[in-house]
Amino acid sequence: MEYGDAINSLALERAVTLAREHLAKNPSSPTEAAAEAVALAYCVCVTTGEDAAERRLSDVHRELIEIVVERLEAMPAIPAGTGVS
Repeated sequence: MEYGDAINSLALERAVTLAREHLAKNPSSPTEAAAEAVALAYCVCVTTGEDAAERRLSDVHRELIEIVVERLEAMPAIPAGTGVS
């Protein structure tokens, strides 16, 4: 898989779903949920690998987290303990 191919709408949708599930089960900050979801939904070449190459949270990784947070904030909240519908 090419690096650019790993950043796609399917991975974004998966990250948003995972973040919403995380928030439904464990109330936390949207940023915390988004960071965890991005780590799970995207290829490590985009997250961990890029961070290691830059020796910090890479701009790409940070932007992906921010996009997921924006999507979460644009969606209606899920009451805690009800799961994602």
